[in-house]
Amino acid sequence: MTQRRNPKVHRLMALAFKIAPPERRSWVEAMVAELDHVPEAKRMHFAAGCLVAAGRERLGSPQFFLAASRNVLIVCAMLWAALNIRFAGRMSVSDAFALEAYGYCTALLFLIGAVATARFGVRATISLIAPLILALTATAAFIRLGSAPTPTSHLYLALIVENLAVLVLALIVAGAAARFATVREGLN
Repeated sequence: MTQRRNPKVHRLMALAFKIAPPERRSWVEAMVAELDHVPEAKRMHFAAGCLVAAGRERLGSPQFFLAASRNVLIVCAMLWAALNIRFAGRMSVSDAFALEAYGYCTALLFLIGAVATARFGVRATISLIAPLILALTATAAFIRLGSAPTPTSHLYLALIVENLAVLVLALIVAGAAARFATVREGLN
């Protein structure tokens, strides 16, 4: 039996095939095969449902979650590096060389972290952040407890606390992404 083909329906099914994770492509092929048995009036609804199902499968896949987390970490590290470069630039105008150097060094560390995350994934983020958190915590403790309080020491302490907050947040995101991917792959 030959039926008139609806190009919109077939485009939706082709998009569902592209969106679906590779391990679920045979599932989408089965849905495409079912399309000929769906009444003409309900084909668009069926194709839209197939597209939504393929999208859900993609969004729930560990690879997608890891890639999205990695990209969020990279973008946030680059933005934080840009903010530190802006801070260093403002400090250069006020002849605060030490604060300027601190800003540029911090920006460099975050850029290195972004590149490592892009190259090696979220596990690199975890590996780099943990020792950096310990070093910044020790530095903050030394500034707070080991030296006389000055306006500059308070500023350094505030900058260190900001960086610690950003690093802890990045560590939480990277750790959750790695854990989620490991658990999901174990279930499949």
